[in-house]
Amino acid sequence: MNYKSYSYYFLGLLISLFVYSCNNPKEVKEIVSEETQKSVNKSEILLEYLKKTGDFINNKKVPAMIKTEEVFKNLDKYLIIDLRKKEDFVSGHIKGAKNVEMKNLLSFLEKDVTPSEFKKIVMVCYSGQSASYSASVLRLLSYENVYAMKWGMSSWDKASAEKKWASKISNKYANKLETKSNPKNAKGDYPVIETEKTTGNDILEERAAKVLSEGFKKFIVKADDVFASPEKYYIINYWPKEKYDLGHIPEAVQYDPKKSLGTATFLNTLPTDKPILVYCYTGQHASFVAAYLRILNYDARVLVYGANGFMNGEMVKRDAIFYKNYVFFYHFL
Repeated sequence: MNYKSYSYYFLGLLISLFVYSCNNPKEVKEIVSEETQKSVNKSEILLEYLKKTGDFINNKKVPAMIKTEEVFKNLDKYLIIDLRKKEDFVSGHIKGAKNVEMKNLLSFLEKDVTPSEFKKIVMVCYSGQSASYSASVLRLLSYENVYAMKWGMSSWDKASAEKKWASKISNKYANKLETKSNPKNAKGDYPVIETEKTTGNDILEERAAKVLSEGFKKFIVKADDVFASPEKYYIINYWPKEKYDLGHIPEAVQYDPKKSLGTATFLNTLPTDKPILVYCYTGQHASFVAAYLRILNYDARVLVYGANGFMNGEMVKRDAIFYKNYVFFYHFL
């Protein structure tokens, strides 16, 4: 159809719609409203809402973590939610802790407890990573008293540490790092969020429920995989620039922690057609970030155990490691 024919066609369509609207104003209004909703990317509505409610992932509150010593001293004041498998919980857990699967978190907080009655709500897992992931989702939902216990149960007792953190640190790829700077993508579109919801709060609640129902484990990536095929991912190095310059995963792109993933900075440099791998020092801060990105419908993953999983020797120099003196010998029930 040429331009002139198209113009006549469009003019005819407008006239038909005008005539129809005179007799059916309500139906036309509904059609226009529906088309308007379709044209608006719901992720932009969600982003605006998150910005108005504190922009959690881009401020100093993140990562919202709490040390093991503080938890131990406040067991009568804090609600402890243990995300571990039931059999591990039964074998030993923190006094008063509730064993809740990630997919059931929202139901538990809405129906089984009154969150505001607790000074702090502490998410606990094996290593601090899935606790950070779930705490991030809850913080975005404005549960302001939710924290992840740093290092997870690996910091609670020696046996837990030996099974997880102490056995996972590695220096395997410390000699495979690069020091050249890789550019960010050009700015583009945000992911499309398919939903019937129209308000920021409703979209967030729906997305949060979905992210928690999917769990955490299937979105972790091991160092062997990323070093074998770094091109499979858009790799976010979530460190300050001076640390990035000392050496990073090949092809990784540096993003400043706590300020680079907002609408006013570089969020829209992230791809919507490729998995995004976030890594930090320990995997815990990256887990907060990945949860936020998955809420926005990015295909975000976490490099499990962070840099300590492949360059622990370098991390020792930077004090961003799991030390044996981080392990306490607190008792279990």
